[in-house]
Amino acid sequence: MNCSAIAVRMIPGVVVAVLATTPAAAAGVPAMGTISGVVQNHTGATRPAAGLPVTLSALVNGAAQEPKDAVTDTRGRFSFTVTADPQRSYVAKITYKGGEYESRAITFKAGETARQTHMRVYEPTSDPSVLKVTVHHIIVEPGEGALQVAELLVFTNGTDRTYVGGQPRADGKRETLRFTLPTGAANLQYMEGLMECCVSATKTGLVDTMDVEPGMREIAYSYTVPVSRATLTLPRRLDYAADRVEVFGSGPAQLAVTPLARQSDVTTEQGVYARYSGASVAAGTDVRLAFSGLPVSRALPRRTALAAFAGLIAAALVFPFLRRPRRQVARPTATQTREDLIRGIAALDDRFEAGALSEEEYRARRTSLLDQIRGPAA
Repeated sequence: MNCSAIAVRMIPGVVVAVLATTPAAAAGVPAMGTISGVVQNHTGATRPAAGLPVTLSALVNGAAQEPKDAVTDTRGRFSFTVTADPQRSYVAKITYKGGEYESRAITFKAGETARQTHMRVYEPTSDPSVLKVTVHHIIVEPGEGALQVAELLVFTNGTDRTYVGGQPRADGKRETLRFTLPTGAANLQYMEGLMECCVSATKTGLVDTMDVEPGMREIAYSYTVPVSRATLTLPRRLDYAADRVEVFGSGPAQLAVTPLARQSDVTTEQGVYARYSGASVAAGTDVRLAFSGLPVSRALPRRTALAAFAGLIAAALVFPFLRRPRRQVARPTATQTREDLIRGIAALDDRFEAGALSEEEYRARRTSLLDQIRGPAA
């Protein structure tokens, strides 16, 4: 027995059973529990992903524990026996045809001994045309002797395949995203969507090797550009076509941006920012930020302040437009675009994973959305 043992003491004519508690029970060691899940391939018709290795990693007080391994069965199911400790978090990971997939963090509440998770994998693609940038933000803070620049890009993969990059490099990884930085850029910092393990510097910028799953992926980074005179033109050649490009610059330095159009200023907790924007901007476009009145007298702002402003801009200008369709799972109309339908599928998947839909209703709605994406049969 795990928590107790029976000690028997013989007394003349009597058998006395004494329940002896083990040190483990006395110490309040958490009970054992199970984490089970199902893996489905969501490229085309949803189907079980059988025979896939699954690795379960645990974090205890920020320290990684020895991982556990399992393999999905013919119905895509897997299961792990773990310690049901509310102080631990677990993440299931799968590598499938060049794509890496993770579950959401799994934790046990007090008294729980069983948790479940649903995971999705997709077939791979090496076609970069599946990616587009929905919005590209460039935020500039002039400071004493330098400009601090933050760039935020929202990528959309509107297909049901994971983009895994092109030809493998010498290290076996595949380049998926490339970002060109201005000449003289320094102090590069990753702010969102970029990980040290997957990013490498180049002579002209940085390269990412992380795959891009269907849906949205947000990328943000910051850097500084030295300023040595009162005027400066900062050229930014766009690596990707963008549905919308937005440039924000704070005063008192004057800013003009070509070929973007001047919009109303934006007021934030960090101050007032001039705003320029353009729609349907092609890849390779030179967006030129022309400053006058540099250097300004105030010191270079802290990166934390810039990051806070970047988050504010993203929340105020990006996500209300992009994420609203994911929360509305209404049946699509004939006027919906392919991207709307893809986001509808993602929202449907999220609701099913959260247990808000029965499997029958989920499959029926998903099949309907996929049929509309494919269009009428030839």
